[in-house]
Amino acid sequence: MKRKEFIRTTGRLLLLGGITASTGYLFVNKKVSASCSLSPTCDNCGKFQKCDFPQAKEVKDGKE
Repeated sequence: MKRKEFIRTTGRLLLLGGITASTGYLFVNKKVSASCSLSPTCDNCGKFQKCDFPQAKEVKDGKE
């Protein structure tokens, strides 16, 4: 393996590892949900209870 090819392959593997680790971190800390029961726009939002958007109001009305 040539040096240029080695560096290119190493860079790609490091980038892939970083993306994988970041995704795992977000899933473990519940910042990203794999399944959304109602609305992906509203259900995972941290400001959901105080939100005045029409989509949030529809989701709130559906939960009550």
